[in-house]
Amino acid sequence: MARPLRIEYPGAYYHVTSRGNERRAIFADDTDKRRFLEILETTSNLFGVEVHGYVLMENHFHLILMTPTANLQKFMQRFNTSYTVYFNRRHHRTGHLFQGRYKALLIDRDTYLLELSRYLHLNPVRIKKYSHLDVEEKRRILQAYPWSSYQGYTRLKDQLPFVTCSSILEMIGGEDDQKARSRYSRFVMSGILKDMNITFWDGVKGQVILGSDEFVDWVRERFLSDRTDDHRELPGLRALEKGPRTIEEIAREVAAFFGVEEKELYRRYASVSGARAVFIELCCLYLNKHMSLSEIGRRVGNVGAAALSQQRKRLSGKMQNDHQLKARFEELKKRWE
Repeated sequence: MARPLRIEYPGAYYHVTSRGNERRAIFADDTDKRRFLEILETTSNLFGVEVHGYVLMENHFHLILMTPTANLQKFMQRFNTSYTVYFNRRHHRTGHLFQGRYKALLIDRDTYLLELSRYLHLNPVRIKKYSHLDVEEKRRILQAYPWSSYQGYTRLKDQLPFVTCSSILEMIGGEDDQKARSRYSRFVMSGILKDMNITFWDGVKGQVILGSDEFVDWVRERFLSDRTDDHRELPGLRALEKGPRTIEEIAREVAAFFGVEEKELYRRYASVSGARAVFIELCCLYLNKHMSLSEIGRRVGNVGAAALSQQRKRLSGKMQNDHQLKARFEELKKRWE
């Protein structure tokens, strides 16, 4: 199984979910749910992780977390292990409780955090058995549901001490007061009238980031540009990279741009030397993170790594004098930005 891409930095927000193995229940009764929240409180205090929301369902859970010290993996490893040990001991069982690795989406706080909190708190009425109920019945269920942070968001007396509500309440307008809590309640309840298949999931990039294009660019440049992980193990990393993904993709674009046949770009003594030189440079520029220069050289006409480096130097020198060639090269690069 490919490892999920984990992006950690101080102050990062996450939507974390984990399901029961084979979709089985992870809570047998309310005692388990209470113990789950106790472990969540203990572990969040131990690792200094802020819990901004939670909901416990029969066979899975959702959390909204913020990590001031960039330690999501350590926190989740301790948390899931602690609850699994408890559950297995109490119910005289062995083996995995959760299905594979937990899922964690990095969240663009400014764009998606408020809407995500509404999605999380609507989970209790999004299940199939309640699909036939009218709006008022769903509202009553939500208001009475004891195993989410929603009640703490709407009534201060019900807020658990380890749950941080102020950040999201401030986004709904005003300070963390009863007026803000009333506005938040109306905001969540208005979601019942919307399509329950919330469309903001279309904003997920590379299976690991829920955010605007600007946020994804910021994360990519700040935290992923120097990653050297094997892309086969971290497919999410490849999906977040800019630029073309294959030599064939570059060849199609260059051939169309220069008006030549793709096969000419692969010939070592091609008559279209300018186009071929640009083709090789783009391959080296965009594919070097997951393909060696030797492999690139072999794929573009059995050119050795040393010869490839020499060709790149010649192109660089040529473009200093041939402004038209340089402009065409830059135009091609812009297509992948």
